[in-house]
Amino acid sequence: MCSALGRHEEAVALQERAFELDPLSHKSDVATSLIRAGRNAEAEAAILRSLGIDTTYARGHATLGWARFRQGRIEEGLASLEKAVELAPNELIWLAQLGQATALAGRTERAREILRELEARHASPYHLGYVRVGLGEFDSALDMLEQAVRDRTGSTYGIKGSFLWEPLRDQPRFQALLKEMRVT
Repeated sequence: MCSALGRHEEAVALQERAFELDPLSHKSDVATSLIRAGRNAEAEAAILRSLGIDTTYARGHATLGWARFRQGRIEEGLASLEKAVELAPNELIWLAQLGQATALAGRTERAREILRELEARHASPYHLGYVRVGLGEFDSALDMLEQAVRDRTGSTYGIKGSFLWEPLRDQPRFQALLKEMRVT
């Protein structure tokens, strides 16, 4: 919850303690909190530690992808996100995140292909919004996010602190949505 509210350093400390107590239940939580805090190199080290426990952990590969992507290691980041999709092809969250990263990397046509696949597979508006953010289609992304909040789909409680919605933070509609959700 601390991370969702943008209290990143507090979240990192709490997640590190949770990992100490139960590393199998909290394999990617520390790394995710570190990414949200902008500590991407540390996040990479943390998730590699977790992937040492379970190399087939799709969320771990996605988290590793973002840690690398946000350090400017685009190809490595995309490869890790692709691995997450490969490991869990029915979990559309990883495909949606791959779509966002692909768009941010400037591979617009591939990102649109992923978006069409997500739409064909009836992905939640929350996940469709990820790709729209990557494509820079902020009004459409906000439409998706507002629908997700209305329909209570996706992890909308965490949008304030999520790096995936970061490009929308200064948008008046995003700020209004946070107020509506009472997380400002």
